[in-house]
Amino acid sequence: MEKFKVQAYFIALIAVLFFIACSDGENFKSLDHKNYNFSYNGFEKTLKLNQKDENFALVFFTKDCGVCKEQIKILQQLIQNYNFNVFVILGDAKNLDDAKNWAKEKGLTQLTLFYEKNAAKYLSDSIGGIYGVPVISFFESGKMNKKFIGLTPYHILENEVKRIKN
Repeated sequence: MEKFKVQAYFIALIAVLFFIACSDGENFKSLDHKNYNFSYNGFEKTLKLNQKDENFALVFFTKDCGVCKEQIKILQQLIQNYNFNVFVILGDAKNLDDAKNWAKEKGLTQLTLFYEKNAAKYLSDSIGGIYGVPVISFFESGKMNKKFIGLTPYHILENEVKRIKN
């Protein structure tokens, strides 16, 4: 009887993992009130944006990050020069007002910002976790291909965007 219970739990676990890996993703609202759907497939290691294999970058910050203000300037210059989706995830915002104040203080004007805890958790899990900030992860056709930790110079990010766009 005990063996049957173990087998039943194992089968149930496999079924749950299958459905989690094949979900329609998670919807997150950005600071500018737009909705985005991200769906992570753990088997294929892909992160789709609005159910498509898109090219984009995820950038992770915290409010007390000293170099993040400089990284924001670099990222804003990058998206001004190239048509490329950059999504900022603020991992420790308390609420909408806290995220708005941080964005205003840092001069974040052209970047899409997610501030909800579930967005930070879901998106950081999709890249294998965050172990320091800033972290910039580039996705090409839904697959992460580069990850930079710490202040990353403009020319390095520019080369990555050019490579992905070509």
